Amino acid sequence: MVKTNLTKFVRRVHDTRDTEISCSVCLDLVSQYVDLEISTGDAAGKLPQVKQHLDQCQVCSEEYQVLRQLAVLEAEQRLPIDEELINQLKK
Repeated sequence: MVKTNLTKFVRRVHDTRDTEISCSVCLDLVSQYVDLEISTGDAAGKLPQVKQHLDQCQVCSEEYQVLRQLAVLEAEQRLPIDEELINQLKK
């Protein structure tokens, strides 16, 4: 466990860049990132700082994953109706 945590820490330090974005900037751009990912598949190429931030920040990554799941459901026209969504959120 200690080795795993140390490895993660070293990897994150290694992946640090000279120019990084904050969580607030990342969250402002994450919906655009998801849209690009779904439409072109090249979100990381067009918004590399968002990709880098998502790789390093668990909180923003979790927000991204939820938004991406919703976007995929919407694209597939499988979004639950309001009552279903409310019931799932209550669980």
